Amino acid sequence: MIATAAPARQRLKPEERRTQLINIGLRLLTTRPIHEMSIDEVAAEAGISRGLLFRYFPTKRDYYVAVVEAAGRRLLRHAKAPEEGTAAERVRGIVEGFVSFVQRRKGNYVALVRAGAGGDERVLEVFEDNRRTLTGRVLDAAGVLDPTPLHRLAVRGWLAMAEEMAIGATGDVVTTDDLVNLLVGNLEQVMDRFTASDR
Repeated sequence: MIATAAPARQRLKPEERRTQLINIGLRLLTTRPIHEMSIDEVAAEAGISRGLLFRYFPTKRDYYVAVVEAAGRRLLRHAKAPEEGTAAERVRGIVEGFVSFVQRRKGNYVALVRAGAGGDERVLEVFEDNRRTLTGRVLDAAGVLDPTPLHRLAVRGWLAMAEEMAIGATGDVVTTDDLVNLLVGNLEQVMDRFTASDR
């Protein structure tokens, strides 16, 4: 039997290596919560030593936070309102992007959300920043220019519902288009109720 040589380690620029390691973490999120991810497994898949990984991320926690931040940026790139259009059209743009992102990456997204259960303060801060950004985008798209704390709370609750429905929805229960219509209509009702109560 002839022994095969181990694959040569690929030399990457520091930023390329860092991106590679984060992308491995994002892929591994499809199978487990981030706090259960093995640093040794990430390093092995990248073809580097554990020690070299820690040159890019000083601690395991730094690596986990970087992966969660990258996942959050991906979500926010999709959940954006178009520059122009009516309030309903702009909200629809956010909802369509959010729902399609969650449904295309359901395993990854659920594993990422479960990361919050790990209780790491820095990871929770990333989640909070993402929720705050999405809340602000929805309120802006809906034309709520001077939101009250109650407006923000209502939209955060609506986002939690949207997330749960996007994760749980299957084609035999509701189509993606119908789910988006339902969520946009529900938000309109919530915002109309606030407007009526302000009069």
